Amino acid sequence: MPLQQNNSPIFSIVIPVFNRSESLFRALNSVMQQSLQAFEVLVVDDGSNADFADKIRIVVEGFQDSRVHLLRHDVNKNGAAARNTGINAAKGKYICFLDSDDVWLPSKLAKTVNCIDANAPTKTFLIHHQYQNKLNTVLSSPIPLKAKHTSESVTHYSFVTNQAGGIQSSTICVPTALAKEIQFNETLKGHQDWDFVFRLAEKTNAFWFIEEPLTIRYCDSNDSVANSLDWQYSLWFYGQLSRCFDYPSAYNYFQRVILKRAKFTTSYTRLFCNSLYFRLLIRRPVDVIRFTSVFIKSANQYQKRLQGLFNKLAELDASHILIWGANDYAKSIILRKNKRFSVLKVIDSKASKSNNQFLGVNLSAIQSINSKDIDKVQAIVLATDRHAASMTSELTEHFSAAEHKVIPF
Repeated sequence: MPLQQNNSPIFSIVIPVFNRSESLFRALNSVMQQSLQAFEVLVVDDGSNADFADKIRIVVEGFQDSRVHLLRHDVNKNGAAARNTGINAAKGKYICFLDSDDVWLPSKLAKTVNCIDANAPTKTFLIHHQYQNKLNTVLSSPIPLKAKHTSESVTHYSFVTNQAGGIQSSTICVPTALAKEIQFNETLKGHQDWDFVFRLAEKTNAFWFIEEPLTIRYCDSNDSVANSLDWQYSLWFYGQLSRCFDYPSAYNYFQRVILKRAKFTTSYTRLFCNSLYFRLLIRRPVDVIRFTSVFIKSANQYQKRLQGLFNKLAELDASHILIWGANDYAKSIILRKNKRFSVLKVIDSKASKSNNQFLGVNLSAIQSINSKDIDKVQAIVLATDRHAASMTSELTEHFSAAEHKVIPF
């Protein structure tokens, strides 16, 4: 595929970013290492604070490449708005999206061009490929496992065939004209890529798949939008796009998205009294009652565990605590905490040196904790099932005073 007329690029690469600089450098560097170089890059700073805005500018300017452009929102909107800003500014024939904490393999764009050339050219299509999740240094197996069948809906492909591991934003390539027509829904606070793909599927059935992992999705960050969404939002999202869900898709979406996010809830009435649940119950009452019973039993057991922790903190008269582990346990403690204590910091081995937040609480690496932090708190909660012994050992190795403050969760 040659360059277009006037030497305009084949690809416009849209990278939304908010309050990130180190991972942005990594993402941009992966673009600059592409074997196919016919692209422009549109980095869209979605209203980062002044410190990060300056760091982002330095990262972009550091590549000293006229193809890399920095666009900026004066205020933080959301990822959908940032992608739309990039879409509207794009000059390439095709648009690829890349999240600021993901990276591409060097052959990503070349393999995408080969896929376009191998298929009959149309004005409406979507190309995607496999990706791998990376947590610490461990790479997952490539997903999705296979291509969407021609007669298969995108929701069925996402939630049944691939069990909620469907089409990820950093793998998507679409014609620029189609992206400008569809646009991302800026009213959504999450599931924006799902919404974009679902609505795009109403325009075309041409979904082309590259069965090769060409994106690495970093899962070390705790500040992603997906991590911040609750089950009520996911239920609301279904209501907005219920027309796109066949029964198997709705069934799996409820179990693998909504119930997964609701595992620490006590709001059973709203969870099980809604149009989605009734839709499932009417058709498969035995199965639905069975998984509902299992869920409630598990949730009740967890609530007893959480209340036991709160009782222990009350016995210690703990007014300030640390939590070690930025995970779902920590989320539930923070969200359910009472007025008797406050969480000063969340400790996590994956925390960077930057001023990160976890549900509004300072997120710190264990190496950055000092004796003053230990002295300020009456309890250190270990939010783990299996690593309490090793975590306690590491704490007491550095802070002897910490041992009597440790509470395994």
